[in-house]
Amino acid sequence: MKIRVMSITATEVGEQVNSVAIALEDRLRPALASKNYGGGVEQFVVFIVSVDAHPLENERYCIANNRAGRYKDMMTGRMVSFVGIAVPVNPEAVRGSSSEGLDRHLHDLLLKELGSPAYAMPKAFDRQRLFEDVVLALR
Repeated sequence: MKIRVMSITATEVGEQVNSVAIALEDRLRPALASKNYGGGVEQFVVFIVSVDAHPLENERYCIANNRAGRYKDMMTGRMVSFVGIAVPVNPEAVRGSSSEGLDRHLHDLLLKELGSPAYAMPKAFDRQRLFEDVVLALR
């Protein structure tokens, strides 16, 4: 399974969140790359959303990215099936965190979101096995 970790952030926390997102993707890729979780899903995408301190503002961006779907790969021209999980993070928590503290905080938030996703996953997609593999990768 392909893994992508992307960030949607306010400008002032973008660099800090993006560095943690890159490290998270690098950590998850080896653990998930050779796995197949069923349901025809080829890619798992994590969206780290840190736009506004007001939870409802972050939630607006999360709703748009908490979903399963398909997109056309620009390089190959073929359709790719994906599952996306949005992880809301208060920008104030980002500003007040060290790199290591933010890393741990984002891992915890990702596990919370993946443990009880905000939407129904595709049928035959083994979310529980994905969750267990992510837990192992983040230990």
